[in-house]
Amino acid sequence: MSEILRAVIDTNHVMSAILSDRGASSKLIDWMTKEENYFTLLISEPIRREYETVAGWLIPDSRRNEMRRILDILYDRAELVKPGIRLNACSDESDNCFLECAVTGNADYLVTKNIRDFPPKEYQGVRIVRIAKFLIVLEQMENTLKKLV
Repeated sequence: MSEILRAVIDTNHVMSAILSDRGASSKLIDWMTKEENYFTLLISEPIRREYETVAGWLIPDSRRNEMRRILDILYDRAELVKPGIRLNACSDESDNCFLECAVTGNADYLVTKNIRDFPPKEYQGVRIVRIAKFLIVLEQMENTLKKLV
């Protein structure tokens, strides 16, 4: 494949994937487990801490095994980014760590349910999108690859 996308995934999608094996957030995890790599997940230590903290209080005991499975998939396949910048571009201050990781890691996309908390559409080359848009991009990449084979 010619180009693997780089993406930061907001906590809300990770938690949704853990809570339900259906829906768009779960499909994102499925994309990460495909044989062909379509995107690289970028995380930073602040993002990892947020995933763990939110999962700790949000995920019920009945979904703890699924939580560990999904977080392990994410951590195993992710590229760790060490942001050397501090941004103040998000309306929700806690979201700045996602933008810092995306900018430092040269992400193509930041995928979130809360696009209103981020700068509109794009920030320093990072496209800020809802998951439906990102899944369409991944599907287009897959279709293009299939045509080449």
